[in-house]
Amino acid sequence: MEQYPIPQFIEAEGKIAFFISFRQFFYLVGAGVVCFFLYWILPTILFYMFSIVIFVGTAILAFATVNGMPIINIILSSIGFSMGGKNYTWKKKESPYPFKPIKRTQIKKIDQGPVLQAQTSQLKKTKTAIELRTK
Repeated sequence: MEQYPIPQFIEAEGKIAFFISFRQFFYLVGAGVVCFFLYWILPTILFYMFSIVIFVGTAILAFATVNGMPIINIILSSIGFSMGGKNYTWKKKESPYPFKPIKRTQIKKIDQGPVLQAQTSQLKKTKTAIELRTK
């Protein structure tokens, strides 16, 4: 009998309509309820300004993702990181292979004796004369 791999870490949300999940639907309904109350409380021009801002923000929260994560998770994680305590510890990492120091031998400096002058042969003199056309 064959064994098939079992999928793990499946993160699928239930869909209400074609592309709207329950979470997205509740975001949009919540924004609609807030705008409904603002309609009765605020003057018309302020209602339009606030409702546009609320629905744009809600659409971003409901539909936008960054690296496969919803924006609301990123916002909540950043708030948790900002508010939470931070413990900075440094731990020296050991190398997997211990290195042994190399003992280098001391290089002895040789005392310079009298320097011999290079002798130029007659062949080199002739070659130089031919190249320079001095003869």
